Amino acid sequence: MIFYPTILKTYYIGTTPLEIFVPDPVSLVAQYKKENKGAGFLYWAKVWPAAIGLCTFLHNNLSYIEDKKVLELAAGPGLPGIFCATYAKQVCISDIEAEAVAMIQQTITHHQLKNTECSILDWNNLIQVPIPEIVLLSDINYNPAQFEELLLAVNYLLSNGCCIILSTPQRLMAKDFIQQILVFCKEQTEIEVEMENGKTNISVFVLKK
Repeated sequence: MIFYPTILKTYYIGTTPLEIFVPDPVSLVAQYKKENKGAGFLYWAKVWPAAIGLCTFLHNNLSYIEDKKVLELAAGPGLPGIFCATYAKQVCISDIEAEAVAMIQQTITHHQLKNTECSILDWNNLIQVPIPEIVLLSDINYNPAQFEELLLAVNYLLSNGCCIILSTPQRLMAKDFIQQILVFCKEQTEIEVEMENGKTNISVFVLKK
C-alpha cells in the first residue's frame, strides 16, 4: 500500500473557498510510474468535475443536507462530503481505498470537524452501515463492469429510505445505467463546471423511492 504525499488545495464552490488535501501531483506521477506499472489509473486521487458539480448543486439546494445524516460513497478526496460538514448533522465520507480515506482524515483534522468521520467502505457491503438520510455519489458510473453491482447498491439504499444525489458527466457508455435509475429520479439538473482543463457539463440526479 502506498500513501502518497499530499498538498492542501483550494476549490471554489460558487465564490466560497473550500480546502481539501489531494495527492501531490508530482509525487503521484513519479510514484505511479515506479510502483504501478500495468495497474489502472488512480481514479480516487483526483477531484473530478462531477464533484464540483455536486457541491454546486448542494450549495444551491441546502435543504437536502441541512441537519441531515449524510454518507458519501466512493469519495476519493471527499470534496462533497467536506462541503456538507458545514450544514449537515453528521457526515461519513468513505472510499474503498485506504489511501483515499487517510487523505480525507487529513482534511477532517485540518478543519477540526466534529460532526465528520471517514471510513473504508465497499458499496457491495452496505448491510453493515447505519442507513443515512442522504447518500452522495459523484462520478461513480465510469466502469460498465461495475454497473450491475452499483445498481444493486442504489436499490438497496433507496429501499431503505435514503435519498441519493448522484452527479455524473454525460458519458455515452453510461446511458443504460442512467436509464435504469431514471425511474427513481425526482429532480434532474444540468450544471456547467469549469476547471483548469476546460468546461464539462455535469448531470445531477436526485433519486428516491
